[in-house]
Amino acid sequence: MANRGNSNNASRREASYSRQRRAHDAAAIRHAEAREREAAQQHAADAMLELQAKWGTRGDALKRLHDISRTIDRLRDEQDAALLERDQLISQLREVGESWNSLATRTGLSRQALSKRHVISMPSD
Repeated sequence: MANRGNSNNASRREASYSRQRRAHDAAAIRHAEAREREAAQQHAADAMLELQAKWGTRGDALKRLHDISRTIDRLRDEQDAALLERDQLISQLREVGESWNSLATRTGLSRQALSKRHVISMPSD
């Protein structure tokens, strides 16, 4: 019977240790989550200070973003128009006999790049 009592005590001790471990693990998880939340909040606060130092208020930064995006769109449109005009000039200059070397020198592109970009269409019969 004495063994049975020791066995019961050991079981209760193990159950108690198990509960303590679970409680400790749960507390450690809560503590880690709290540290992560604090770190995220600090990061957000630091990011806001950096934003304000460089761009002013959040509204100012959003307005600047909008303006930059419109400028980029306008520049893309201008680039497309300039490329089309260049392509047309190169095609017409090739038709009147201008050499690929001469065109490459003036455009800053290689002869190979120019000739690949400007395939001369054969006249249809």
